[in-house]
Amino acid sequence: MNTARLVKEKLLAANWTITFMESCTSGLLASLLTDNEGASAVFRGSIVTYSNEAKEAAGVSPFVIEEYGVYSPECAREMAAAAQEAYCAEVAVAITGTTGNVDPNNGDSVEGEACYCIIIGGDIYDYRIRADVRGMTRREIKEYYARDVYEKLSALL
Repeated sequence: MNTARLVKEKLLAANWTITFMESCTSGLLASLLTDNEGASAVFRGSIVTYSNEAKEAAGVSPFVIEEYGVYSPECAREMAAAAQEAYCAEVAVAITGTTGNVDPNNGDSVEGEACYCIIIGGDIYDYRIRADVRGMTRREIKEYYARDVYEKLSALL
């Protein structure tokens, strides 16, 4: 059983719903979940916020982006909280980071680094991925990040 399917099954068993706010994975987390039959019973919706402006429009404080950076645990936490509030889900996951190259729009980017946050009810879990992504395609990096997220999410559920 793939990890996204396992997460779906755990959410079903708990009678919980989930939402995502994604940046560097561009909707892959939501896509992997909805690749599984019956995901509509647990999946509320998702927001892809690739730009800083989109993050702010979705509820991330401009102060957080300016003070801590768009690729920070603080930003990921605000993204998850905003998604949880927008979709009234018990579980919210948000990820922000770079997929290989350094982002010219954000000076705090580090190649192969992402931050993500998982909120379950009121419990908040912050994670950072640091990976050697040399030689990987952007798609491979997204898949690497998504595997990490789903492994942690499955363990928490």
